[in-house]
Amino acid sequence: MPLIIVQRGSLLELATYETGLALAAVISILFLASRVEVMRRSTALRTGCIAIALTGILRYVSVSASYSIEALLIIDILAVAAFGVVQSLFGVYPAETVEKVRIEHAFRIRRIIVTISRVIGPLLAGVVIGLFSPQASLLFAAIVGVFAMGLAFVLPHSVKSDSTQIKSPVQRVREMFLGIRLKLILPPERFLTVAGFMLSLAVTATVPMLVPIQIHTHNLAESSVGLFNAIFAGGAIGGLLFLSPFVARRHNQRKKYIGLWTLLTASLVTAALSVEVWQLAPCLFIAGASSASLSLIGMDKRTVSVPSGVRIRLMAATLIVGQLANSASYMMMGTTMTQFGTHGLLLVYCAIFLFVLFHAALSKSIWFFLEDAADSELFYKNNHPGLESIMVSVAK
Repeated sequence: MPLIIVQRGSLLELATYETGLALAAVISILFLASRVEVMRRSTALRTGCIAIALTGILRYVSVSASYSIEALLIIDILAVAAFGVVQSLFGVYPAETVEKVRIEHAFRIRRIIVTISRVIGPLLAGVVIGLFSPQASLLFAAIVGVFAMGLAFVLPHSVKSDSTQIKSPVQRVREMFLGIRLKLILPPERFLTVAGFMLSLAVTATVPMLVPIQIHTHNLAESSVGLFNAIFAGGAIGGLLFLSPFVARRHNQRKKYIGLWTLLTASLVTAALSVEVWQLAPCLFIAGASSASLSLIGMDKRTVSVPSGVRIRLMAATLIVGQLANSASYMMMGTTMTQFGTHGLLLVYCAIFLFVLFHAALSKSIWFFLEDAADSELFYKNNHPGLESIMVSVAK
């Protein structure tokens, strides 16, 4: 879409489009999460996939008929809202569709598939654009959306929520912000939210911004951009397959966490100093492996430990924090490289690492949470009964 908007419109229209979608993503996730929570998971997922498929078709028809930034913005705001719903559901599905002993493995498989799709998606879109046109890529995206909708209808029906209580407007507003509230009051969530924000801050802009700058500055082959993307994704998959299972073992979680951050920071700093392809490639591979392993820490336990009736809203709040972290990463990295070049990133990476180090050293409850061998569903009941009662009451 950005390419089509630039070709047929202007940079101002592109900025308006991107800003509108970013705001719509945050607002829609907050607004829809509490409503999705009381629906069947399967029904909500199918509804979201139908909306994504229909908006994909409408987007293609709109661009084919005539260009209108207003029409595209309305269509894609609906698509963003639907995508937010689907993302939230995918975030909790592994915890609710497999046996308890396989939940950790299910989250790992989900992460691997997401990583692969983030590489294949832009690659296929680029091939379609290169062989045909940007407009053809919209048709391709619409076809993929219809295929995904078909897959959603083969999922088994989930249990319907038993929530029938009529709620006042004030209660509904409170429910919209429940996920954010839980992130503030639940001790493990506080730590994991800050940890996830710092991870996104350090990594999100690495491949999109650092790699092109290094290629331009050191006259590396422009064709290596795709190679570096594949190497980073390959590292992430390798980390999830081989490094993450080791990290998931309950013992010495603090040491493993700090060790992964040390590995990540060292690879990012070295990548910023690299001047050759053979130097940059292994750094990106290691960065991909360590960042993917870090992103999976506590993912299964944090989802299973809260009641089913609040999981969607908690996941929605996680998506919002991630969106803010991604935006902050681009702003911070872009400003730093503009003012000080890639060497300025050394200070940024080291500052983030020191913050993470002190944060890990000062936190205690998170390590007990990650190393606790008891049933994750009973964690808050056994250790924080007051918080458990709050979650149970708002889940009804």
